[in-house]
Amino acid sequence: MKRKKYLLVAAGAMGILISAGGTAAYLSKSVNEVKNVFTAGSVKAQLIEANWDAALALRAYPGQKLKKDPVVQNTGENDANVFLEVNIPMQSILVLDTVTGKKTQKENRELFIFQADETKWTLLSKEGVEGNRKYIYGYKSVLKPGEATVPLFQEIVMVPYLEGELDTEKSYNVPVIASVIQKQDSSKTMKEVYQEYLRQSDVDQKEEG
Repeated sequence: MKRKKYLLVAAGAMGILISAGGTAAYLSKSVNEVKNVFTAGSVKAQLIEANWDAALALRAYPGQKLKKDPVVQNTGENDANVFLEVNIPMQSILVLDTVTGKKTQKENRELFIFQADETKWTLLSKEGVEGNRKYIYGYKSVLKPGEATVPLFQEIVMVPYLEGELDTEKSYNVPVIASVIQKQDSSKTMKEVYQEYLRQSDVDQKEEG
């Protein structure tokens, strides 16, 4: 029996090193290339961040806004269902309350904040995984060949952390992963389609192993 077609695309990882003074962060070279691409049949896609500015991101300071706009384009021949996974690093730190100007209590926080476009994307799950908060979003529309999604979000904002709260020797990553599966039965919910993607991916990996 012919296996259902699926595609996994990962891109947009961002490495961050906090400066010794704690007042800025250093981001590694831009990682905009698509990698970890697994295809079957004619299901193909590309993950793009058109406005990512590598030069600006070389120095990120507390509270800074950085343009980051993940978009998935269907480059194959079949209609597809699209999902995006965003992993935000978390750490127990003090931050500055931007309204009162006072420092908050120390607690486990996400180091970056983003605002998803929930008119086009639906949040399917949010969970803590190995020091990160993992978000899974599903695109509300079926993506036809040649079409692209709207960006999941337009920017990420670094939390207003206090000097000395982040390890100057540690790197922090913000990976974005796109999962694309050939269009499923329209009677299925978005969560059911995503579970089908996971099942097909797991089956394929076992067969290849």
